[in-house]
Amino acid sequence: MTLLIALIGLFALLVPPGALAETSIREQIEAINDEVQQKKSTADELNGQIDHYKSLIASKKLESASLSDQLGLLDSQIAKAEVSIQIAEQEISSLDLQVTRLDGRIDSAEDKIAREQSLLGVLARRLHRQQSGRSILEILLSHGNFSDFFDELYSLVSLQRQMDSSLDRIQALRSDLTSEKRLRESKLGSVGERHQILENARRKLEDERELRGSILDATKSSELEYRYMLAELKREQNEADAEIAYLEKMLREKIDLSERFTEQVTVLSWPVEPTRGVSAIFHDPEYPYRHIFEHPGIDIRAYQGTPIRASASGIVARAKNAGLGYSYIMLIHNNDLSTVYGHVSKLVVQEDTFVERGEIIGYSGGMPGTPGAGRLTTGPHLHFEARLRGIPVDPMQYLVGN
Repeated sequence: MTLLIALIGLFALLVPPGALAETSIREQIEAINDEVQQKKSTADELNGQIDHYKSLIASKKLESASLSDQLGLLDSQIAKAEVSIQIAEQEISSLDLQVTRLDGRIDSAEDKIAREQSLLGVLARRLHRQQSGRSILEILLSHGNFSDFFDELYSLVSLQRQMDSSLDRIQALRSDLTSEKRLRESKLGSVGERHQILENARRKLEDERELRGSILDATKSSELEYRYMLAELKREQNEADAEIAYLEKMLREKIDLSERFTEQVTVLSWPVEPTRGVSAIFHDPEYPYRHIFEHPGIDIRAYQGTPIRASASGIVARAKNAGLGYSYIMLIHNNDLSTVYGHVSKLVVQEDTFVERGEIIGYSGGMPGTPGAGRLTTGPHLHFEARLRGIPVDPMQYLVGN
């Protein structure tokens, strides 16, 4: 027993203070590193699946526009969205582990700084006791011989050097700590970005599933009914395009806009808050009906019945109530710009009236089978277009804060 106590005492003398804590932290960090590598490997495998589904989607788009092909395309897009969710979750988990690892390193650095500061305090007190405000001459006179004087002088110089070294180590540790904290903030920012990607992927999956369900409900799995609905969708879109182009040209020739406008429109406000994201972009390569027409605007996710606000002051050129068909509002603005708001469930403006930027002009729709939704809609959203001299352009280049 005495021998055991002696060995423990010897071990305590040999192991520097805090070494055991550092070893524990190091082991934790190594374990986290291993887990991060495993998650990266899993993410690589999932990315391989994404490439597979991208290839499937591309091949399906080249096939004829049959109901089975459309459902096959949607099935591939749903599978791709599901894998995207898994990837985002893996990336978030990996980043969380990296933040945990940085937390350990930050704690370790703070412990080292505390120990160095404690050591510095001990050294400063020892130096103060030995020096006690005496000059070199006073130290010399206090000793009977030069040997004792030089011993004390060497001790003082040694203490001063130890203090300088301790200060240097503290400065280096603080610099490392600052870098670690900045890196941690960067990782936390990446976590936030990945959470947004995850949320977008989940919404995309929801959109794809809703579209698949609405197609099956609308067609009753009938190929003939699906082709009829595609023809109606194309007719509806062509009719709207022709009507918008005609109204644009006729009204600009008929009305002196300079008398009606005080605002030179160079930017557009969001017609609905984009808090739920954009489900389809301008000329979206993944738009489900791209084989019929290019997507001429953006689709902003919005709950059914969300107030739609004018993106800029303008004249109501068209406020079309198409019943269960495609209802929309068109505004003419200054600088050859016009905007179109589609899938409107309720109109609250009349044609040939003036509206101010931010004024409510209608309410959003898009829920299949509801007023204003039109055929084969992809679910509740606002379809929003910007047109320059009647030609559709990407609204994102005009929207504020996009």
